[in-house]
Amino acid sequence: MRKLELEPKTYDDKFTTLTNGINVKVRNSILNHIEKSSSVLELGCGTGVLAKKIALQGPDVVAIDSNFKMINYAMQNYPSEENVKLIYQIGTVIDFPVEDQSKDYIVSTFLLSELRPLEQQIFLRKAWKALKTDGRLLIAAEFIPSGFWKSVFKIKRWWFKKKLKRLTLKETHLNKWFFKYLEPIGFKTLSKESWKHGSIQLLELQKFSIDGKKEPGYYRPKFRMYKGIKSQIRILRCLLTGQVDHVAIEPGIYESGKPDENSPVLVTANYDYTFIKLMQDIKGIDAWVLCIDSRGINVWCAARGEDFGNKQLLEAVAATGLQNYTNKKTLILPQLSAGGVSVPQLPKKKESFPYNILYGPVWSKDLPDFLEKRPTKKPNHMKIAKFSLSHRIRAGLTHTTFIFRKIFVYPILFLFFFLLAMNWSNQLWWIGEFIFIVIIVNAIISLGFPLSNFTRSFIKKGIFFSILNLVVLGALNWILHYSVIYLLWNSIFYIWLSFFLTMSFSGYTMETNPREIQEEYGLFSKINLILLILSILSISLGIIFNLI
Repeated sequence: MRKLELEPKTYDDKFTTLTNGINVKVRNSILNHIEKSSSVLELGCGTGVLAKKIALQGPDVVAIDSNFKMINYAMQNYPSEENVKLIYQIGTVIDFPVEDQSKDYIVSTFLLSELRPLEQQIFLRKAWKALKTDGRLLIAAEFIPSGFWKSVFKIKRWWFKKKLKRLTLKETHLNKWFFKYLEPIGFKTLSKESWKHGSIQLLELQKFSIDGKKEPGYYRPKFRMYKGIKSQIRILRCLLTGQVDHVAIEPGIYESGKPDENSPVLVTANYDYTFIKLMQDIKGIDAWVLCIDSRGINVWCAARGEDFGNKQLLEAVAATGLQNYTNKKTLILPQLSAGGVSVPQLPKKKESFPYNILYGPVWSKDLPDFLEKRPTKKPNHMKIAKFSLSHRIRAGLTHTTFIFRKIFVYPILFLFFFLLAMNWSNQLWWIGEFIFIVIIVNAIISLGFPLSNFTRSFIKKGIFFSILNLVVLGALNWILHYSVIYLLWNSIFYIWLSFFLTMSFSGYTMETNPREIQEEYGLFSKINLILLILSILSISLGIIFNLI
């Protein structure tokens, strides 16, 4: 959708093609829901087609969109009929330019997937406030179907995500937990229509007051287990998927022990492994745990990207109603999040963000001691992230899984089918040796990483490990094959593999500076390409020589 929005003139036709005409059916159904003498707010109006049709039926319509091109195009096609009450405005689904309790209907079509989970909760609370008593919220969106069609949906979704990556567009979000938010915030479902086996649905939601209050409620995720066999399986899933999968839990407020209004507030990422580790380390401590929406990425990686920063922190505070649970005015953040959270740029107005930021220890295992002593100056073990042996083992395991999943799975499959096609099944041992070599190289880099601490440059580290692995693998090669020729044609491949995997491993070390890596990347790419080409040529010549 985001790519289609770049061209307002062709947007509607292309989107109709994309949805196989279901968007037209959704529009017609919405028109049947809305009474003539009513006030309507459409969020994400796009080219204004639906807003125009609603206004022509008689209602007073305000239509907003964040895209100026869309609003401009909609205004150019303003209805020529008299007495049409239609206003187009720039606005967002989080910032409604309307008064509280002023609308009978709020309409949103195919916009929900643009919002992250906490943004969806903020959107629902804003909609609740803008609606009159018993007002209706009409939402059309893509949802996960059930049964057999769930698998079909996931395959299509996987292909769609790959397409977004090729187009360098941000991916949309599955409405995975949306239905859980409705009742706690203050909406009940009156009717539902569905298309494409439930993957597209139109919901008619009615506002209701919770215990007679004039404010919407807040949603809180249920308690999540962090002990036992299931938790260990979840940890293994995180480690053995190479962090390729963003293993996200529901963002929101969780409890450790039995916290009250005077309990500390700990902020963390919604990466499952991070959550489990934190909860295990603070076992027995009464505290509120605020999981921000880091898209299921750990604190270190999320903060280095754009997934654990001011935006996510402010969003979590606004969506969860944190101030209703605690009187504490200090949020304790992981020290590794400091690269993403900019304290000077947080709101200065205390009513919107009445909190101070305190960075806790590097590792959650030190939190009990930190919370008890509250040192004015943290000791070194609380502020220096040492890349210990246990961390290197976990990083090496995760990196091994990552490189096979993301890089070497296709070369391995190609080699397998190539050997079968050439009737060289007796040479399939090459695949086993290839996998063994990759594991050995990665193990040497991860376990022996401190040996390269003489430099911060990952190019120099790559050269160092290339020499080290050439010696080790050369010795293994000689033991296994006892062939100078075989050793020579593999030598350049050993050098390239070590050089490449050293740079790839940089993101796991906690000793990297993104700026320094970026500065090196241009030269690294050139050296890497040259070594890769030479290694392919060398191996190819070796295979030909071996077969002759």
